[in-house]
Amino acid sequence: MSTALSQLALIAERAASVARNATPASVEEKNMQDFVTDMDRGLQMEIATALQQSFPNVEALGEEGIDVDARLPEKAFLIDPLDGTGNWIAGLPFSAVSIAYLEQGRTVMAVVAAIADTDLYTAEFGKGAWRNGNRLQMAGPPPALIALSSGVVDACGGTDTYRALRRFGKLRNLGSQALQLCAVAQRSLALNASVEARLWDDAAGRLIATEAGARYRATLAATETGRPTARQQSLCAHPDVFDAASTILEPVFGSIETE
Repeated sequence: MSTALSQLALIAERAASVARNATPASVEEKNMQDFVTDMDRGLQMEIATALQQSFPNVEALGEEGIDVDARLPEKAFLIDPLDGTGNWIAGLPFSAVSIAYLEQGRTVMAVVAAIADTDLYTAEFGKGAWRNGNRLQMAGPPPALIALSSGVVDACGGTDTYRALRRFGKLRNLGSQALQLCAVAQRSLALNASVEARLWDDAAGRLIATEAGARYRATLAATETGRPTARQQSLCAHPDVFDAASTILEPVFGSIETE
């Protein structure tokens, strides 16, 4: 692990440890069933400050408070301070701190620190992905489990599309996009599909998954490229099922209007 990636991992682990035994002092609903707490804002500030100290020449952008029209600079850190806020509020053990370093929109380094179980996922472009220091390599067939975001289920639940996807496995939704991408990386899920993820949801997990051997694709309108707040229609899957799942999801992805 490079020195820079080790530093990112330390920052993420420290933030995760703060949230591990904490409870929210304030909860607001940003959108329907989408919450933000004092912990989200506090962790983002803590992470951004630590990144500025360690990497003073790189801008840090976070989910909380980002301008809707903000564009990625050539080099940037993208922070999701508490991915799975709803789970964290409810005491469910599926939430994480996610930090990605991007150059020209491509993730170069990634860290996802699970809050409940202290699992640490890291990746570096072209060098591999790791879980708790152990190399993640996708070998063997995919499991019979899949993850679909609420938006995908809303769009295709009960339809032929949903029935076709179910052939790949039983449905799971852990409530944390970053951890679901890591689950694909460690071959716990065959695929993960979303139509509402923002770039901060996917930026770290997509590198961890692809460096482990998964395939990933996100589509959005050309005018939205480089805008972190744009909704992404993303699919991450075991290579054995990626093409088939992509074909099945094409009408669903195509039916979702971009912002």
